[in-house]
Amino acid sequence: MPSCLTYVVLVVCWLSITGASSAIHPPESVQRSPTTETLLIAKFDEMDAKLRDQELRLQNHASQIVSLREEIQRLESILHNNNLKSQNKAVFSPRTCQEALDSGLPEFSQSGMYWIDPDGVGIGDGSIYVYCDMTTGITAVGHDSESTITIPKCPDAGCYSRPIVYSNSTIRQLKALTEISAECYQSIQVNCIGGPFTVEDIDYAWWNDIEDKQQNFWSGSDETAHICQCAIDGNCILPELPCNCDANVAVPLSDNGEITLKRVLPVTRLNFGHTSYVGGSHTLGKLECVGKSAEANVPTSCLDLWRTGYLLNGLYSIRRDQKVVFVYCDFSLGQDVRETYVGYVDVKSQPVQFYVQKTANFTATTANAELSPFEMVKLNEGGAMNEQTGIFKAPKSGIYVFDFAAVDLPGGTDLVVNIHKNDELVASGGPVGSANHGTVAIPSMLQLTVDDTIKITISTLNGMLYSDPLRPMTHFTGFLLEEDIFA
Repeated sequence: MPSCLTYVVLVVCWLSITGASSAIHPPESVQRSPTTETLLIAKFDEMDAKLRDQELRLQNHASQIVSLREEIQRLESILHNNNLKSQNKAVFSPRTCQEALDSGLPEFSQSGMYWIDPDGVGIGDGSIYVYCDMTTGITAVGHDSESTITIPKCPDAGCYSRPIVYSNSTIRQLKALTEISAECYQSIQVNCIGGPFTVEDIDYAWWNDIEDKQQNFWSGSDETAHICQCAIDGNCILPELPCNCDANVAVPLSDNGEITLKRVLPVTRLNFGHTSYVGGSHTLGKLECVGKSAEANVPTSCLDLWRTGYLLNGLYSIRRDQKVVFVYCDFSLGQDVRETYVGYVDVKSQPVQFYVQKTANFTATTANAELSPFEMVKLNEGGAMNEQTGIFKAPKSGIYVFDFAAVDLPGGTDLVVNIHKNDELVASGGPVGSANHGTVAIPSMLQLTVDDTIKITISTLNGMLYSDPLRPMTHFTGFLLEEDIFA
């Protein structure tokens, strides 16, 4: 198909021939005839239409190339996954380059391009093709805007907008990669002649994050502050400005930085405006991630389990506040984990329960006399009850249940029995019943922390409790009902 240059040459040649003919055969009139002007206009209109057609064809070809690249990427991913499934033996498919490096397998010994699957093998999106630095474990994802790209002149805010296309990857997989990595970062440099980022609280330039949200911090991790690296380093050309380009002057300036807030990465679009001069440009680095996401000692959700590599649907125990609960985790959608609550689990790191008795009468020789000793120990699992002092000392934090029951001696002084937590009165009771023996019963349920103490006292001087070896009448029991596992 003839090029645009061919049409221009033809027009020039035609005009030259027309001019030469006029010199040899001078027209009767100095002015061109209307027929000649009409012919020229028609010819130029025809050329203009053909040029527009060429431009449309070029745009269509470019779109087809992009579509073909995406289709090739999709087919490569499917082929890679099918190759994994077709093998009879188990195949290790790393989720990050860090996992590949940590595996120690010989096939991951050299830096280069590798297939990884951040959202999990066999679920979510297909594998992605990335560069792995096998000396550092860095995963690097390339895109179509790594070279220096000119920013054209345009007057309005964000009037120049460039989407960032990450090769051999998907937004879902990029999200998964940042989720399971310890750190992620992306460098950016902007050269400007005029073209401010922000002036008088009006943003003329910004970038879009992984969620397509506008961001105007150009370095660091504080998304609430419009800032560039020069302000962080304290060397901006105008100290009162957060970015060099914000000076908005007709001289070449530049701002560069590294965005380190991983939950907003990667950059998905760059937008610039208010550019009055040609010469501005932008350069965006690869998305780079390294390390493993720091997870809690005990997972608190199905998403925590997914981050550590769990992919099999089923029941799991996780932490919920200070307790352990069962949940059903559905990992079939990768990081879009579905979590179904089942219920609490009765987990105790140590059994704590006791039952002691007095087999002899007790008379309070002083007010608030402590009830001890307990001559008979029926049970003392965990060893928290000291039968000699009559004091219980909590070995674990949690909810405890206590129950004290006794009878008084007939004809004795009216008495009041108390339960103390760390020497603080928390419950009281007195005899109720016949004239022969009144019954004391004090059930209680208390929240205790480690080393809290529980004891029984008789607040009435000369108050008496009845018991004998054949018929123990004074009983004290307690047990750990629910432990705060993570306290």
